[in-house]
Amino acid sequence: MRHFLLLYIMNKTVKTSLITLVALLLWMFTGIFSNEDKNSSSIINIESDNLENGSALVSARVFNAKPKISFVVLRGRTEADRDVFIAAETTGIVENIYFEKGEKVSKGDIICKQSVDARKAKVDEANALMRQRELEWQASKTLVEKGYRSQTQLAASSAAYDASKALVKQMEQELDNINIRAPFDGIFNEKHAEIGDFLSIGKPCGKVVDYNPIKITAQVSEKEILNVKIGLIGSANLSTGERVEGIVTYVSNTADSATRTFRIEMEVENDNYSYKDGLTAEIFIPAKKINGHLIPPSSLTLNEEGEVGVRHIVNQNIAKFSKVEILADEDEYVWISGLPDRVTIITVGHEFVSSGDFVNYKLQDENS
Repeated sequence: MRHFLLLYIMNKTVKTSLITLVALLLWMFTGIFSNEDKNSSSIINIESDNLENGSALVSARVFNAKPKISFVVLRGRTEADRDVFIAAETTGIVENIYFEKGEKVSKGDIICKQSVDARKAKVDEANALMRQRELEWQASKTLVEKGYRSQTQLAASSAAYDASKALVKQMEQELDNINIRAPFDGIFNEKHAEIGDFLSIGKPCGKVVDYNPIKITAQVSEKEILNVKIGLIGSANLSTGERVEGIVTYVSNTADSATRTFRIEMEVENDNYSYKDGLTAEIFIPAKKINGHLIPPSSLTLNEEGEVGVRHIVNQNIAKFSKVEILADEDEYVWISGLPDRVTIITVGHEFVSSGDFVNYKLQDENS
């Protein structure tokens, strides 16, 4: 449990962590945390100005449970939504590159252009052939109508005309293939060719990356995976100090064979590409609603076993230690669970009290 407390100190806010650390040091080095003897009903002997009729005088406050959403907290990182190498679909020399690395591109933008070579001439030849085949087809129709040609000859002329039209489309496509275009909106992130380079089919000119939306990915343990569902709205603190909100769009159905964890993805709108790829992120995904208490972190203490908890008053004036689970920080308070819905917690002087001790207490108001 001491390891748990140390982990808590490392992960919680600085203010809460310092308070808990002080309590831990006092417990380890001064022995100020007294033995939690459940059978003890002794009267506490402390400084005379904190005694009333021989019993401990402490301050306490009534806390009522409130609904609190618990979160699955994960460590992850940002990733681009998609990326693709834009490659040549024909052979040729690079004649022009229209974008610099890092510039925004839109779907269909020509990024690299290869040499035309003989492709334009082939398009012209195909168009000339198509016009000839069209005239032959028209003439065949006229001769069939006058009875000088058979339907078979007309069908052959029609097929030749259709083939010539297909050849024109093929040659035009060959000509258009010299233009290497962006497949989607994004950033021209990498340049893999220079003007004058010869590109064969499949050789990349560069790489386009889509950063909108940006994905935040993480691995979820077997224990928490059932709490993470597609469609949940989560949030994340980025290493840049930015806080973002997004929606869970993917939850893997298969655990990683090595780590036994499940990959999840949360998408965040990134219209202006302000969120970068590869940032560390602390992710918060709402899991379930539970009843908890919002208390000052100074009310937390440790028992002899090093368990985190609070000392509260039961049966009118008897002190009791109860172990709690720390759920989250909120401003200058912490959310805890594990207590009755209505509880009177010792807020000042709990370090002088053991379970079973009779105490006199002064009740604080809610603003104390």
